[in-house]
Amino acid sequence: MTASTAPSQLECCVWEMTLRCNLRCLHCGATAGRARSHELTTAEALRVADELTALPAGEVTLMGGELLLRSDWAQVAGRLRNGGVQLAVFTNGTLLTPGDIALLRRLTPRTIGVSLDGGNASVHDDVRGTRGAFERSWSTIEALRKADLRVAVITTLTRRNLYELPGITRLLAGRDIRWQVQVAGVGGERLARNDLLRPLEFYFAALTLARLRATFSWSALPLIGAHDFGYCSSRLPALGIPGQVWMGCDAGRNTLGIRSDGRVQPCLSLPEDSAIGDLRASSLTDLWGGSAIATWRAPVERHGYCRECSHGERCEGGCTGLAVSYSGRRGDNPMCLHYIERTQLRGNSSPQSLISSI
Repeated sequence: MTASTAPSQLECCVWEMTLRCNLRCLHCGATAGRARSHELTTAEALRVADELTALPAGEVTLMGGELLLRSDWAQVAGRLRNGGVQLAVFTNGTLLTPGDIALLRRLTPRTIGVSLDGGNASVHDDVRGTRGAFERSWSTIEALRKADLRVAVITTLTRRNLYELPGITRLLAGRDIRWQVQVAGVGGERLARNDLLRPLEFYFAALTLARLRATFSWSALPLIGAHDFGYCSSRLPALGIPGQVWMGCDAGRNTLGIRSDGRVQPCLSLPEDSAIGDLRASSLTDLWGGSAIATWRAPVERHGYCRECSHGERCEGGCTGLAVSYSGRRGDNPMCLHYIERTQLRGNSSPQSLISSI
C-alpha cells in the first residue's frame, strides 16, 4: 500500500442507524420512510460501536431516517461515549420528548443537528412533506437550548426554498445556534431533477451566505456553507468553517458512512453502489485498511473543466457527492464558484446583478 493510499485516522463516521422515518422529505437521497430490510440488530450495532471505538473513530454522527424511531439509539450512543468517541446526533426534531432530552444531557454530544428548511411553516412543511413539522421542530430547538445543549440547524437547499435564507436568518440570529447550509443532490424518488439548484442559483446562494457572514459576527450567526459550497472563488470568501481550507473531498480518506443494514460507503451522500463492504462479513478495521477503499485515497482523476483548472490538484473537483449528482462522475463538478465565475460570469464585474437574472 502506497503512502497516498495508506489508511489515515477515521475522523468522522456518519452512521444511518435506521432508514425508518416519520417525514417524507422531498430532497431525501435515501427516500427514507420504511426501514431497510435486515437492519442491524441491537447486538450487531453494539459490536459496530465497539469496532468504532477500537479503530478509533474521532467522532460518530448518529442519524436516520429518523434516529429516534430506533429504540436502541441511546444504548448504542452510550457505548460509543463510554469508549471515548465524540458524538453528534441528527434528527428532524419532530419526535424528541423530555426523556430524550434528559438522555442527551447525559450523553453530552458535541452537537445536536435539527433540520430546518424554511423560515415559516408553509415552506418547511412543504419540503418535509408533513403538516405541523415546522412547529414541532422549532419547539424542539427551543427545548434543546433551554436544556443547555448545543444545537445546529441544517438547511438543505433546492429551488423550492432557495429564497428562505433571510427568513431562517431572522429565526436564528443572536440565539447561539450554529447553522449549516448545504445543497440537495440527486438520489431518492421524491425530488424532481428540475428542483435541483442551477449553477447561477447555486452562485446566488453562495453570494447570500457571503453577505450574511459579512453582516453578522460569528458569535451572532455562526453560519457555514457545507463541504459542497465552493470552491476557489476569486470574488467570494471561503464559506466553510473559519480558518479551514478546502483540500479535496474527505470521502474514504478520513470519513466513512455506515448504512443501517451494515453496508459501508465512503460517504452516505454517494450512490449506494459506492459501498466498499459489509460489516456482517468484514470487520470495520479490515474495511478501513482494505483495497476497496484504498482507491478513494488516491488522487482523483479529473475531467472536464476540472482537468485543466489551476486549482485542480488541491481541490480535486470539490465535493464528490455534488460532482456525481451533476456530472455523473468524480472530479467533474460544474457546481463550483470558480467554474461559474470563469464560464457564466465572464465580463460581469458585479455578481450582485445575478439577482435579477435568476
